[in-house]
Amino acid sequence: MKLAVAGKGGSGKTSISGTMARLLARSGHSVLAIDGDSNPNLALTLGIPAEKMNSVPTLPRDLLRRTPDGIELSKTFEEVRSSHSLAGPDGVTLLVMAHPQPEEAGTGCLCSMHATVRTLIESAGEGDRDVTILDTEASPEHLTRGTAKYADVMVTVVEPYYKSLETGRRMAALATDLGLERVVLLANKIRDERELDAVEEFAEKHDLELGGVVPFDDHLLTAERAEQAPLDLDPEAPAMSAIGEFTGRLVRNGANGSSR
Repeated sequence: MKLAVAGKGGSGKTSISGTMARLLARSGHSVLAIDGDSNPNLALTLGIPAEKMNSVPTLPRDLLRRTPDGIELSKTFEEVRSSHSLAGPDGVTLLVMAHPQPEEAGTGCLCSMHATVRTLIESAGEGDRDVTILDTEASPEHLTRGTAKYADVMVTVVEPYYKSLETGRRMAALATDLGLERVVLLANKIRDERELDAVEEFAEKHDLELGGVVPFDDHLLTAERAEQAPLDLDPEAPAMSAIGEFTGRLVRNGANGSSR
């Protein structure tokens, strides 16, 4: 299964991506986590120490080549995975699109790198226990460039506020236009029934599937301050349990089923 996780900046998409990846790996899946953000932070959420983040290998710019039939990888998928990835906790394999600290400003766009990630997702394993999770950029750019084109499901993380919900709606529309089979909203940082009602009302109004709810949990802020993965700090925290339940339903039901 191939998942893309999207959302407005600050919505919690990276914390959710990393937690999903590790929980799936713990349940016996072969998990490839791809950090497709130009400001990458997925490594920390996976439990890779902060001091190692700048040394995480990143994808080179020459991985694609043109052929008479289009574009393809210049190496096999397994060669890329073995030479440019990092093994994370619980056996998660991490690929990072861009270096967290560019060498200098004004060095150009990441257009080719979005194409590389798109091709890698297309080439990723499709076995029953294979899962690829793409943590996307906190903007619609990954959708306008088709980075998530070959995902089976897009999880759009939203907070119970209009700007976040509207961003989720726009991303859902672009994902549908891109041809993704299924788009699921995941409501995050929900404090009470009033906030949940607001998300449910918005989802119903715009004919969007609300697949799960993650409660507001100070544990994630504590993990951020401690530079720890939320799952390492407290695997039984309310948010961790909710993400686990959502992830289990999502993978069991696949691209065509309901996550409820």
